[in-house]
Amino acid sequence: MSSEEHEAARVAALHALRLLDTPPEDRFDRITRLARDLFDVPIALVSLVDADRQWTKSKAGTALRETPRDLSFCACVVDSGRFLEVPDASVDPRFADNPAVVGGPRLRFYAGTPVTAPSGHVVGTLCVLDRVPRRLTGRQREELGELAAWVELECAAVRSTEWERETERARRDFVSVVSHELRTPLTSIHGSLELIASGRFGELPPQVGRLVGIAARNTDRLVRLSQDVLDLHQAHRGQLHLRLGAIALPEVVRQAVDAVRDVAERAGVAVAAVCDDPAEVRGDADRLVQVVTNLLVNAVRVSPPAGRVVVTCGVVGSWARIEVRDDGPGVPQGQLDEIFEPFVQFDVPGQRRSGGAGLGLAIARGIVEAHGGRIGARPADGGGSAFEVALPAAGPDVDLAWW
Repeated sequence: MSSEEHEAARVAALHALRLLDTPPEDRFDRITRLARDLFDVPIALVSLVDADRQWTKSKAGTALRETPRDLSFCACVVDSGRFLEVPDASVDPRFADNPAVVGGPRLRFYAGTPVTAPSGHVVGTLCVLDRVPRRLTGRQREELGELAAWVELECAAVRSTEWERETERARRDFVSVVSHELRTPLTSIHGSLELIASGRFGELPPQVGRLVGIAARNTDRLVRLSQDVLDLHQAHRGQLHLRLGAIALPEVVRQAVDAVRDVAERAGVAVAAVCDDPAEVRGDADRLVQVVTNLLVNAVRVSPPAGRVVVTCGVVGSWARIEVRDDGPGVPQGQLDEIFEPFVQFDVPGQRRSGGAGLGLAIARGIVEAHGGRIGARPADGGGSAFEVALPAAGPDVDLAWW
């Protein structure tokens, strides 16, 4: 790499830190204050060397903010990549005519050590300055290097924080695209495909009907996926709230069973509800239906043809419980807790994955925990899995954000 290319890469690494022309920060100022006191000097700086200037991120003992690069002591450190000590600048040919030496503040002593960006490029220095000639001891040089390493850690922390902000902005932009630019047209496309498949506009040839059916199912899956992504994003940001009221647990189960009836029939799986207890609980009916529906869909998916899924509910003491039991292969023992994390899926022997993103159970857990409850899975007696939701019958006291 030529010197010009190396300098361009170095300046790019400096700009990537997003520190130039930013306000003072105590995370850096405490280092320059410590350096000034430790070395008993009037001035200490954290300097960043740009293409044509030296800019001071932190300073103790001076109002200096910016210096042309060709007048900068620190530029020599950056160019060489090594520690530099100038015992008496007034007799050093490199600096004797420097305005900071012949005029105010009449500098004589300079010691600077490189500050390196996470990329490995030298982007600036930690330096100490005095108005009288002097020299550092070997131990003092080591201490200056240790403080420079501290500066590097703070630079890395700032860059990491900025990266997190950029990631969050990108995530928000992505969710905006999903929720507005994709979900709305997908919903329209799905509705149109369902109308065509219904035969309302004429009977379709068998092959065309099959393709339209496949397209309708896939658009439906994409609509549900986009809604899951939006729900998860808003939940993490505290933008989804429970709408609490008195609800009948059997009605929640009935609505969920109705929602999965078509899916179950296509899979050849029977879904039975056993909810004889009419007791009411306090909660968000729509969100609890969402939880039970998700558990039922998963249970149907893992059940074999002619299999059976049973959902039960009831209130015992101060707790309401809903259990969904299937006779599928069961969740692997080591994944009983892991499956409630976002984007986690497990393979069902002999079946293809559903094509989902693994968000449903994570969202279900957030809803249940917002109600003050808990959700878990365990191997069912006789095979399969049992997912249980336990909710305090009294529910939360106030409407609140979940997650």
